[in-house]
Amino acid sequence: MTVPEGTTEASIASVIYDPNLFYVNPPVELSAAQAETLEVIIRTIVPSLTQEEEDQIVARLCRKPNPLHTPETVREFCRLDGFTEESVEYAKYFIYRAIPLEKRSELLAVLSILSTTPGTFALTSHLRQFKNLTQAEREAVFLGWKDSYIPQIRNLYKALVTVSVYTIYAAQESALHNLIGYKIPTKEEEKAKYLDPVPERLKMLTLEELKQSLHYDAIVVGSGAGGGVVAGELAKSGKSVLVIEKGRYIHEEDMIQKEDTGYANMYETGGAFTSLSGSMNIFAGSVFGGGTTVNWSACLKLQHFVREDWARQGLTHFTSPKFSNDLDRVFERIGATAKGINHNGPNQILLDGASKLGYHHADIPQNTGGRAHDCAFCFTGCKAGVKNGTMNTWLRDAADNNARFISQTKVLRVLTEKGKVTGVECLVNNREVVKVYANTVVVSAGSLQTPGVLLRSGLTNKNIGQNLRLHPCSIVYGFFDHNVDMHSGSIMTAVSNVAENVDGEGYGVKLEVPLTHIPSFATIQVWRGAAAHKEAMLKYRQASPIIVITRDKDPNSKVRYDGNDNMIIDYDVSDHDKISIVEGIIHACKITVAAGARSVSVIMFAVEPFEFADDEESRTDNPRFVKWLARVKKNGLPRYGSGIFSAHQMSTCRMGISPSVSVTKPTGETWEIKNLYVADASLFPTASGVNPMVTTEAVALHVADCINEKSRENVAKL
Repeated sequence: MTVPEGTTEASIASVIYDPNLFYVNPPVELSAAQAETLEVIIRTIVPSLTQEEEDQIVARLCRKPNPLHTPETVREFCRLDGFTEESVEYAKYFIYRAIPLEKRSELLAVLSILSTTPGTFALTSHLRQFKNLTQAEREAVFLGWKDSYIPQIRNLYKALVTVSVYTIYAAQESALHNLIGYKIPTKEEEKAKYLDPVPERLKMLTLEELKQSLHYDAIVVGSGAGGGVVAGELAKSGKSVLVIEKGRYIHEEDMIQKEDTGYANMYETGGAFTSLSGSMNIFAGSVFGGGTTVNWSACLKLQHFVREDWARQGLTHFTSPKFSNDLDRVFERIGATAKGINHNGPNQILLDGASKLGYHHADIPQNTGGRAHDCAFCFTGCKAGVKNGTMNTWLRDAADNNARFISQTKVLRVLTEKGKVTGVECLVNNREVVKVYANTVVVSAGSLQTPGVLLRSGLTNKNIGQNLRLHPCSIVYGFFDHNVDMHSGSIMTAVSNVAENVDGEGYGVKLEVPLTHIPSFATIQVWRGAAAHKEAMLKYRQASPIIVITRDKDPNSKVRYDGNDNMIIDYDVSDHDKISIVEGIIHACKITVAAGARSVSVIMFAVEPFEFADDEESRTDNPRFVKWLARVKKNGLPRYGSGIFSAHQMSTCRMGISPSVSVTKPTGETWEIKNLYVADASLFPTASGVNPMVTTEAVALHVADCINEKSRENVAKL
């Protein structure tokens, strides 16, 4: 591994890298003054508490004898700050990968400003450098920024808090983890879950092997839910197929079940990154198998009202028996079923609370073939080999029919001649540019990268990259009087559709259950002061989350690229979609309370958590709780600081019946270039409203069938 100047291989490996895996981004560079200011900020956000603060937390958490918190453990946790000599180095990498270039420059400028007395005065009204302020003064500054009426100041608060808490809690051997009671599986515990045998390794071409055969019937760019299906179907039809994947091929035996390392090696930019405005945090897989390798196994079919919506746009295929059959084919091939589900604590809480309120609730089929899947880390790949992503299904079909694969290879552009595809030009292993030729090219690089491939290839359709849909999410946490342990067990096995039609037009939210490990939990919680933060982290094992997943209707949104081909996400949640999110939050709060939560928190800066008194029953009709929900609704979601995130990307190259409103024909073929197809979630005319994997795979079946049918017609003409 090449180590950036100024760092050591040992320190980097211990912080975010496994030395056997692939990671290339250099860190952002900081001046000595900037680094010193950053350290002061991190120590401000997660400090050692005062004796008075410590006593108050002990009094609240240990006011009655219980096995959850002992005074000794609470005091030890309060006294630790978790800062190590690697912390600033880790923060530099986090800033580099998570914050867009334009905003990164602004953040570094703030660090410089706070390292001077005049700059500190301008931002804080204190006549001393930020590092010379007391802890109480620095804390007051951040709380003032949190409540500022200026959106950019709130965004600054959010960025610096996120960098600080993730830096502290992502450390794998943190003493803070042990005191909270957070433990990840041992290697022996992991092995007990493995399939026997673990799936065989797929063969990846080397650069030299690629050069030996540069002509194929079809090249598929991407290996996820779209590309994997197309590759398998085209190979089964007798075509020679090459699959090109930008990410790394990571076999189950090499997967790392740790949040930061898994993100670093399997996601775009190495983990969550923000939209340009900072209002949205985005997760997107970048690994062999794409999103199907890192998703949470949820298998939901496209609902009738969305199918009818798409058909009204001229895409009648979506209400045809063929599409229904394709959805069934997908379920069969990936083993999607509700059998074998073992709900973990939070999923059972969603079911219990929804049942008590009379809300809709159901199990979510899993692509596990009916096998139990108590994985807890599927977002870093299913090390057990149980999840049937494309790597273990459609791409196996492709391999069995002589398809070839190459990973860590970026397609720079599609080659064309006289309006027809001739192949692709790609950069292999960041080493050498190679041209590979084919009669058909299918771009399945995902909704954030497919537009880039098309634009670099000279396509000019005005819709490319537009109409981005992200299923914006918020999250609610209920806290119970017993350990829930949301970091263990099965991921996302329950759903409620109670608020899926907020506007009467099929737009609303799904309520599902995420699995939140400590680093993400720390970043999601609103930081309300050092003591409040420490107390919230001590209650980690008693927390139960519900995620609010929105079918976004009309955001101001697109993906574009700078001169260095870096993604820029322009996305602002619309007023319409904010109403849906807030309605979902309110329903989620009621569900957690109905299930017995003793306190509830929402990701709104201006809304304090609600807590029942010791002598109060957990009830949704409690007058104080009802009043608090009214405040949640009145507060709504501001443009910045609303804690919105996304793991679904759709609609940036949507299909349609005219090039004026779409990028491709109803077959998936682009309007501009013959035999150039798109086959991924970027084809969706609108947001799907459900986890998009199954829909993407069914759409990809349709595109593959169209390609094969066109081939048969061409042969018949000869």
